[in-house]
Amino acid sequence: MKIIKIKSENLVECHRINQENTPEVGTVTLEELQNSWENSDYNLCAVVDDKVVGFVISFQDTKATNSYMSDFEHKNFNEISQRVSDFLYIDRIAVDKNYRKRSIGSKLYEEVVKFAEMNSISHLTAEINLLPAKNIPSFLFHEKFNFTELDTVKYSEEYKVSLQIRINN
Repeated sequence: MKIIKIKSENLVECHRINQENTPEVGTVTLEELQNSWENSDYNLCAVVDDKVVGFVISFQDTKATNSYMSDFEHKNFNEISQRVSDFLYIDRIAVDKNYRKRSIGSKLYEEVVKFAEMNSISHLTAEINLLPAKNIPSFLFHEKFNFTELDTVKYSEEYKVSLQIRINN
């Protein structure tokens, strides 16, 4: 397996993987995913035999990213930015259903942790869906990486999240 930066030619496969992981990962159009990738601060995909099998997209707490996320009205990033400073927000991570239980998500997160440490970023952040359904696998996954709940936010009767944080040493 290779871990590489997402390239434009990988986006269709990343989108397919994203969509097969809904509702655990929010649904997006290909154009929305491309916009997210183009504006992200750190992104990677996992490749096995020239096939994309997983990806992660994240955003750093910078003036440019805060402006983009505010314009984009990204609820979860904006909620986290009101509570935490100096963070890397993991917007989405997804693994092809045929490649799960092979530590691909963990390897992607290990690279995100390294990036944060190399860039002296104090916190990693993410959110986990509580509604429409509690994403238990995501809670267990994030727990392995020492994430804890920062807060919960209920946006509507159908949408509630757990804001997660990991403090880097």
